[in-house]
Amino acid sequence: MSKRMVPISTRISQEDIEFISQLNIPGAHTPSDKLRHIINDAKKQNEGLGDYRAALEMLNEWLLPVINTLRQAELEQNQHSELLFRLSTWLPDVMAFLLASTHSQDKLTLHDMQVIESGLIERIFRLFESIMQLGTTEPAACYNKNIMQQRIKPILELAELIKQKQLKELNYERETN
Repeated sequence: MSKRMVPISTRISQEDIEFISQLNIPGAHTPSDKLRHIINDAKKQNEGLGDYRAALEMLNEWLLPVINTLRQAELEQNQHSELLFRLSTWLPDVMAFLLASTHSQDKLTLHDMQVIESGLIERIFRLFESIMQLGTTEPAACYNKNIMQQRIKPILELAELIKQKQLKELNYERETN
């Protein structure tokens, strides 16, 4: 099938034309080039939302400018935040999972929702474990070296309450059997 170009005519606001003219898209210099690129991106987004890998690539691409800005600043200031690094890999994964899990489904069954919930809880606890690892070293590998120590005490208290509750339930089960 040939890719025959079809001219279209449309009216857009002055604000939109200024936006398009200032938009920096590598390899796209004219407004027509930029509009073709925008349409191509929209097609990729629409087609890729139901596919985890494609959604992950799209989300990573969206976050790349932010991550690059942070990494450049880290280089310039001789700093590093392992917390931000871990979060920047977790966030696209969880979003891609959600997009791929729900894309093309008008209605979700209870089983579908349970699968989604299971996938999310797995990802949440992986992040939680990863962040908790940052609390094992002092100072933490974060911009604010004390941030983990400041925030970890309430989490540890909650964990202790959960542990005590589970022990009570276990003892109760033993006593009733």
